This record gives sequence, structure tokens and C-alpha cells, in this order.
Amino acid sequence: MSKNLINVSELSKKDILDLIELANNFKLEDSSDYRNENLFPDKKIVSIFCEPSTRTKLSFEIAAHNLGAKFIDFDLANSSMQKGETLEDTLDAMEMMGVDLCILRHTESVIHDFAKNFTNMQFINAGEGSISHPTQSLIDLMTISESKEKFENLKITIVGDLDHSRVVNSFLEAIQIMDFKSITFCGHPDLCKNFIESSIGNFEPELETALQNADVVMALRIQNERLSEKLSIGAKDYVDRYQINVDSLQVADPEMILLHPGPVNFGIELSKEAAELENCKIRNQIFNGVGLRMAVLTKLFSQA
Repeated sequence: MSKNLINVSELSKKDILDLIELANNFKLEDSSDYRNENLFPDKKIVSIFCEPSTRTKLSFEIAAHNLGAKFIDFDLANSSMQKGETLEDTLDAMEMMGVDLCILRHTESVIHDFAKNFTNMQFINAGEGSISHPTQSLIDLMTISESKEKFENLKITIVGDLDHSRVVNSFLEAIQIMDFKSITFCGHPDLCKNFIESSIGNFEPELETALQNADVVMALRIQNERLSEKLSIGAKDYVDRYQINVDSLQVADPEMILLHPGPVNFGIELSKEAAELENCKIRNQIFNGVGLRMAVLTKLFSQA
């Protein structure tokens, strides 16, 4: 594992399994929370989020506190970037102040270049536009591993707005490292143009067919903030055709698990009743976010 985490494709299968194992080791014996480990009291971490976040931002902050590191939540709205300073100049100032690691979310693919330019700091990609979200995909793998013994036997179905999802891009990178049996993409063609002809999986426009015997079902929200054109399907028709609910899941494998990276728009891509099923693991994903990000920080600091 290198000193930065920019893309999942940079990790090996062993790297991923080691991160999952370390994350599990941070859990308390009753798995109700994570241990406080004063491992990095001299490390300074800054988070810069150029797009909104709840789960990613908070779990990184909690992970840093659990490890004893100093965490600074950079306030973009009240920074000199409002006076015209560039993000590059801001990062330069942070490097001069002794920041050790930057957790960065950005609208564009810029984190790789920043990591090359600011070599005295480490970087974690906390989400780049519609491009990538490596730690979320690692959380998804961790959550799957808690319920499924072998990745290579899994039939996976991903439903929703695939074209605008950074989560699905990183998940596909990750699952190819771990192996799988099959992947089916499902959603309205307006939202799945890049997946209708895919070398990785099959596109299926009908939800019932897509969910048939699925072992893992991942729901994705419509990312209205990224849509440049109005959808050719209305809200009611979308719900009727693509909502994952208790009835539609009847054709999936009885031991299927249901995932969603959040935030969830209940009543649209997912019904509240489906989220309350025992085999829905959305809350597990949220909980695992803290442990997995503790593991990522620990591994990266060990490479510094």
C-alpha cells in the first residue's frame, strides 16, 4: 500500500483484506463501537470537502479522534479561498504549517496531481465528482464479507443512477480485485448510458429480471445535482419500475443482503420497509465506515 489512497485500483487483494481485518480488530469485543487508540497523537489531519458530506466526513473525523490524531475541519466558506486564493495555494500553506494528511473531496479529478505536488503531505480521496470514492467501496466490501464467505460466488445487482455515481466506479474496481460470479446493472437508460454495453457486467432494464437470485443488491439514488438534462421518465413511473422494495426483492436469493452508500431517498430508489428488513445492511455500512477509515489512516501513517 502506498502513502496515499487515491484509487482502489492501486490496492492489491492482500491490501484490501488487511484493511478489513484491521478494521475488525479495532472493534470492541461486543462490536458495539470502536476502541480509542492513542496511536498518532503527533499527526495533524485536515479535511477539505468541496462537496457536501455527512457519513464520509463524520466517520473520518471520528476515526481520527479514535486514533488520537489532531483533526482540523477546514471551513471553505470562511477561508481565503473566498478572496480568490486557489486550492493549490491553500494546500501549500497547509504543508508549510505541518499538516501530515489531507482528506479531500472535490468536484473534479485533481487529488492525484495534488499528491504528486505536495509530497510532504499524504492524501486520501474522499470522493471526486462522479469519478471515484475508494473508501466507500472498501466499506462495501467489508460489509459484504461479514455476511458472505466468498466473493467469487457472488451474483451482484446494482440498481439506480449508475452514470453519476462515484461509488459504483470504485466498487467495480474493488470487486474485480476480489473477484465475483456476475454483475448486473439495472436502471433507466437515461441514467445508465455508460453501462448498457459493459465489459464487466450485463445491463438489464427490467428490475425483476435483474434481481433474480441476486446475492448482493446495491441501490443508488438519483443524483439530481449532477443531471444536466431532464429525465425522460417521471417520478411515479421511476418508482413503479425501479424502486427496490419488499415485493421486488422476493425474487432475490433468500440470503441476499441489501446495500446503499447513502444518503437514501426513501420512497424513491428504496422503500422504508425494505430498509427495515433483517438482511438490509445499510446501518452496518455506516458503522463500518468508522473502522475501515481507522484502518486506512493507520496503514497510511505506517507508510509515511
